[in-house]
Amino acid sequence: MAPIFFALLFGVIAAGWLFFQSSAVNDAAQGGAREAIVVSFSGQRLTLSGGCATGTPVSVQQAAQHAANILPVNPNPLCRTSNDSFCPSGNTLLTQVPTGQDAQVELCVQGGVISPSAYTVKVTYVAHPLEPLLGTSVTLTSTSTLAAGAS
Repeated sequence: MAPIFFALLFGVIAAGWLFFQSSAVNDAAQGGAREAIVVSFSGQRLTLSGGCATGTPVSVQQAAQHAANILPVNPNPLCRTSNDSFCPSGNTLLTQVPTGQDAQVELCVQGGVISPSAYTVKVTYVAHPLEPLLGTSVTLTSTSTLAAGAS
């Protein structure tokens, strides 16, 4: 009876931790998008230097880290890359070079860098809830979009 009890107990704890991490990924995406809008309304603009962003995205990454303080957020700068289904053509997609187990932040500046109409932040994190026993991983992703030019 004890092995069944402990297996169920461990499963409930792992599921709870996975739910907690999923919530943190969602908070990180919302916090990053909110920061992009706040910075945009304060008059600051996104600038690219050598293909990598300066200014606004640094605060977006910091806001994502602050909103999801249990997750390690990738410290690498956001750099311009080719667009994909997350950020359709005509928009500016900024992503990070992946590092180990850190959550990845992507920023889609809709309408372009000069006059953005919206910011979309996507956060992806690979969780390992039952890795010690089963070697499994779960990819958690959340996206948050906020309009920049509401008048």
